Amino acid sequence: MYTLWGAAAQRHPTFGRAAHILTLTQAINVRGDAGEPIPTVFKALADLGVTFRRGQLHLIAAGPGTGKSAFALNLALKSAAPTMYFSADSDPFTQYVRAGANITGWTTGDVENAILHQQTTTLDAALSGVSIRWNFDASPSLTEIEEELTAYAMIYGYPAICIVDNVTNVDAPEMGEGHAGLDELCGYFHDLARKTHSAVILLHHVTGVYNDGTNPIPLSGIKGQIGRVPEVILTLHRGGTEFEGYNLRVSNVKNRGGKADASGFTFAELNWEPERMQISG
Repeated sequence: MYTLWGAAAQRHPTFGRAAHILTLTQAINVRGDAGEPIPTVFKALADLGVTFRRGQLHLIAAGPGTGKSAFALNLALKSAAPTMYFSADSDPFTQYVRAGANITGWTTGDVENAILHQQTTTLDAALSGVSIRWNFDASPSLTEIEEELTAYAMIYGYPAICIVDNVTNVDAPEMGEGHAGLDELCGYFHDLARKTHSAVILLHHVTGVYNDGTNPIPLSGIKGQIGRVPEVILTLHRGGTEFEGYNLRVSNVKNRGGKADASGFTFAELNWEPERMQISG
C-alpha cells in the first residue's frame, strides 16, 4: 500500500530514523559544541561582526593566487583549533612550505632550501605540535570525505574546523552538474556541519571579471551563484603594492549572524606577508 508516509520515506531515505522534535530550550541544551565560536584570529574581521562557528557552513571565495588558501591555513594554525584539511588544490610540498614559513617566520624560499638540503629538523619540530590533519587527494569523493572524518572522530572526536580546498575539486557526480550541482553540494556540506558540529569552510572561485583579485568582490561575483546555503560568505581581494606592502581585504558579503554588505565594499584590512605566509590584523 502506497501511503503518504511511504512516499516521504522514498523521497528521503533517512525519513524512518528516530525523530528529533524539540523545543528551542531542549535543542539548545542538547546541541553539544554546535554554535561555539572558533577562537578569534583576525580582530579586524571580528570587529565587522564575523565569527566562525562550529556546526555552520562558511564559504571563502577569491580569484586564483589572492590568498584564500593562506587565509584558511592562518585561521587553522593561529586558532590552534583541531582541524581536518582536505587539500585537493595544493600538494604536500606546497602545504609544508606554507605551514613551515608561517610557524617559524622563515621565508618560503628558506623553507624550500631546507627541504632541498635535507635540513628540516627545526621545521619538523615546529610543525609537530600543529593540530591539523591532512588529506591530499586531488579529487576526494563525498564517501572519502565522510570516511576520513569518521576515522578522525574515532581518534580525536570530530574536528572543530573542516576545510575543503577547493569545493569544485570534490568528486560528486551524484550532485549533478553546473550551478544546481554546486548548490546541492553546498547543501550536503551544510548538513555535514550540522551532524559533525564542525565549522566547515569551503574555498571557492569567483567569476572571471574578478579573477585579478584587485577589486572588491560582491556576493554576485561568486562562481556558480552558490550563496543561498552558507551562514557566512567572505570574499578576498588584494590591496597595497610591493613597495608599500600588501594587505588582504576581506569582505563580509553574507553574515547570517550579523551585519553584511553584499556589494563587497565593506571589508576588513589584514596585514599580508606572502613570502612568510603570514596574515594578521
